Amino acid sequence: MQRILKILTILSILVLQVACVGSTAPQATQKTAQPQSQAQTQAQTKSSSAKSNPTNSETSAQAQDKIMVVGIKGQISKNVLEKLKQSIGQVQGDPIPAGLIVLLDSPGGDGVAAMQMGRLLRKANAHVFVTGQCASACIFVLASGVVRVAPSYSVGIHRGRVTMSDANAKIIKEVDINDNPQAKAALQHFESQAPIYFAEMGMSSELFPFMQSHELKGVYRLSSAEIAKTKLSGFDNAYLQQRAIFYRNQTGPYRMDEDELKSRTQKVASRCSGFEKQHTEFIECYKQTLREPFLN
Repeated sequence: MQRILKILTILSILVLQVACVGSTAPQATQKTAQPQSQAQTQAQTKSSSAKSNPTNSETSAQAQDKIMVVGIKGQISKNVLEKLKQSIGQVQGDPIPAGLIVLLDSPGGDGVAAMQMGRLLRKANAHVFVTGQCASACIFVLASGVVRVAPSYSVGIHRGRVTMSDANAKIIKEVDINDNPQAKAALQHFESQAPIYFAEMGMSSELFPFMQSHELKGVYRLSSAEIAKTKLSGFDNAYLQQRAIFYRNQTGPYRMDEDELKSRTQKVASRCSGFEKQHTEFIECYKQTLREPFLN
């Protein structure tokens, strides 16, 4: 059985779902930075799961009318990182409610891969929602969103750990770094990079020390106040300013100020989480929450 060292705990099988659906909503004026991937996908009228990257092509003008939804369920790994690299090049533009929506339900995985995924998602102006749980390495993906929403106690943190896993990412055992110099060096390097990454993503300087303070097995679940304090929920400041101008210039039910935009967006994860497997329905729920915030 092949064994590999991975940073942070991992618990279950990963499913990466990608859907690209049409949108007739107006486009935001700000430009979206694009990853180098040239992958394109043919327009779909209904959302669908994809275990391999779509290869059909479409014009840039068509792609700008599409909303891409990526569902990350289960373990985060280098394989997932590679699939994301192949898919994310489809993202163009930033219509209502978003050009790229990421739905998270993950117990963790490879922290290094999670940070690499996060940098790709930040460049693509991802709106990230926790629809199940987001624990351990998953928080690096959550932190990358220019919009981040996580319900109370859905986020779990702990100090970095090294685990030994088989090729299927099943944990065999947790490694005692005191008996393994290579594992100790890997963990020390990871812990030197994590606070740099969080600062890059605009997280609170208190987040990494907070993680490090929870060394026991398992995870510490954050309350809504702690999620907000660490900035794992909220907006990237520069993106918020651009997006607030965009919505102020709308007419009809999408017209709102910055405070209203933040308030309405915070309701999306809890209101729309039941649609995490139906991507078209999640998009419509997101739009409806922005239009009609007082609906039950």
